[in-house]
Amino acid sequence: MKRPKPGASKTPPHPIAERLELARHLPFLLSQVSRMLSIGASRTFQKHFGIGVREWRVIAILGDNGPASAAEMVGPAAFDKATVSRAVKTLEKLAFVERLPDHTDGRKQQVRLTRSGVDLHDRIVPLAKMRAKVLESALTAQERAQFFNIIQKLKNQIEWLENEERDDDI
Repeated sequence: MKRPKPGASKTPPHPIAERLELARHLPFLLSQVSRMLSIGASRTFQKHFGIGVREWRVIAILGDNGPASAAEMVGPAAFDKATVSRAVKTLEKLAFVERLPDHTDGRKQQVRLTRSGVDLHDRIVPLAKMRAKVLESALTAQERAQFFNIIQKLKNQIEWLENEERDDDI
């Protein structure tokens, strides 16, 4: 006689009114792809450089944009403020970033790369570009152009949706 699986119920589940169909649900798929990329990057960067993807995003943002407050990095990093702050603390302990007073607002601090942070940035960028190139190689040049256009449209739509939901207090 077959044993029921642990947690399996003998009664049928409650009926679902409408399936989400995750295999074709765009937010789920984008999240899934993003998570897969983050896990792979984190594993690679941890193995070779001793930092995870959170710390790398902070380094990359500072490398591209120069000094910034933790709050200014939240949007570009696609993390909440607490995650950015933890990444900055980790990088500070490793001496890859330093905090400086913000001359325009005494309550804020600016975070900037140290010399060793710049060196780390410059060692990681070729690997990050190679990973992107491998990923993009699955697409033709026309598909890549379409993809970047589509991503921008989706970002614009997400901003609109967030504003609508904020205003409607759903």
